[in-house]
Amino acid sequence: MNLPMILMNVAQETQKTGAWASFVKFLSSILEGLNTITGQPPFGGYGLAIILFTLIMRLVLLPLDIKSRKANQKMQEVQPLLEEIKQKYKNDPDKLNKKTMEIYQKHKINPMGGCLPMLLQMPIFFAMFAALRTISGEQAANAQAFLWIKNIWLPESPLINSVGESIAIFGPNFNGLFILPIVAGISSYYQMKLTQPKGGNQQMKGFTAFMPLMSVWFCASSAAAFAVYWVTSNAYQIIQSLILKRNSDLKVQGERKGD
Repeated sequence: MNLPMILMNVAQETQKTGAWASFVKFLSSILEGLNTITGQPPFGGYGLAIILFTLIMRLVLLPLDIKSRKANQKMQEVQPLLEEIKQKYKNDPDKLNKKTMEIYQKHKINPMGGCLPMLLQMPIFFAMFAALRTISGEQAANAQAFLWIKNIWLPESPLINSVGESIAIFGPNFNGLFILPIVAGISSYYQMKLTQPKGGNQQMKGFTAFMPLMSVWFCASSAAAFAVYWVTSNAYQIIQSLILKRNSDLKVQGERKGD
C-alpha cells in the first residue's frame, strides 16, 4: 500500500469519529470560504484558497515551530558534552544514562522538546488531507484549473487528461507537467538541509535524501490540490528558517560585540 492510499484510509477512518469529523469539516469550511473570495480560475479559486489557507495555518503554528527550533539549538549546543560522556562511559550504560540526564537537567533540556511540536502538527497534516479529500470528492465532476494545471482535483501529470483518463505522454489536454512534484522534492530537500543539525548522523542524512524522493512520488500520486499545499508549506518553512537563522546569527554577533 502506498502513502497516498494510507492517507486516504486514515482520512476515511478518522472522519467517522465525531470530534475529528467536526475538525475536518471546520477546515473544509475555511477553505470553501476562502474560495468564495479568491476570484476565478486559473489564477484564483481553490488553488489560491489553498495557498492562503496554508499560510494562515503556518502562522498559527509559528509558536510551535519556534519552540522546536530553540529546543534543537539547545541540543546542538550540548552535543560536544554528550559525545564526550558517550566515549567516556561507552562500557557503562547505566552511568552513561545518568550523566546524560544530568546534562539535560543542568541545561534545562527536554530531549523530546524538538520532536513534540512536530508531532503536535501531524493532526493538522492529516486533517488538511482529509479536508482536501472531502472537497475533492464534492468537486470531482467540476474540473477547476489553477495556473498551468487543468484540474487540481487530479494529479498534475502529462499522462492523464483533465477528466482523469489515461493518455499518451503530453496527449490532448494533459493535466500538468509534473512541475509541482519536482518543486516539492527540491523544496523538501532544501528545507531539511536548513533545519538539519550540523554534523548530523548517517540516519538523518539518509532521511534527508529519502524524504524529497517521497515528496515527489506522493505529490505525483495525489491530487494537485494537495501538492499546492505541500509546496506552499515548504516555501513558507524555508523563508521562516532563513529569517530565524539570520536573527539568531545577528543575536550571536551582538553578544560577541558586547563581550
